[in-house]
Amino acid sequence: MIRFREIALRMLGCVAVLSSLVSCGGGGQQLSAVVLPLDSVRNGDIVFRRGCSFSSEMIMSHERDNKYTHIGIVYRNDSGCFVIHAVNEEYDFPGDFDRVKIDRIEAFFAPDRAKAGAMCHSWLGDSVQEVVVSRAMELVRDSVRFDSGFNHDDCAELYCSELIYMLYRDVGIDITEGRRTPVGVMFLPDEVIFPDDILLNKNLQEFFVF
Repeated sequence: MIRFREIALRMLGCVAVLSSLVSCGGGGQQLSAVVLPLDSVRNGDIVFRRGCSFSSEMIMSHERDNKYTHIGIVYRNDSGCFVIHAVNEEYDFPGDFDRVKIDRIEAFFAPDRAKAGAMCHSWLGDSVQEVVVSRAMELVRDSVRFDSGFNHDDCAELYCSELIYMLYRDVGIDITEGRRTPVGVMFLPDEVIFPDDILLNKNLQEFFVF
């Protein structure tokens, strides 16, 4: 009986961990808006946030230390800074669905979605960054669905970390450097790419943290 309870609690915890990779925000205490260093943000920067929800807290208590629960890539143009990310339950209109979408960076780091965050410059040159971001915009336009199965070996659908992994993989780079996080939930892959599996890349240059 005790063994069954331990297994059940572990499974519930892991499901909550995965759900934090889904929306990674909302439902938490109201925090003050952060003044973002928008003048320093570049096209193709990688951004991370820690959500405010209970499920986001679960990922923080995973077996391996984690800082963040969600990730996206910056698209910058004359209108400002935006973040492309794969997310669910952040709908823009009636009938919207879980998908790769684009939000203003201020919305991505809004107080009800982020209690902590970080911005990192990529080491890729401008021309390669342009390719990566252009590909990300194609996925937005195609409304690629969110990957609720968390299968990073099949990129027909994408979850947040899988999106960044795929964009870099397509230009010949494994941004995870082979890192995966064991999850151990029935009907899901044994390992998932967490945001911190990307954050640990030694080539990323962290320039803002809150």
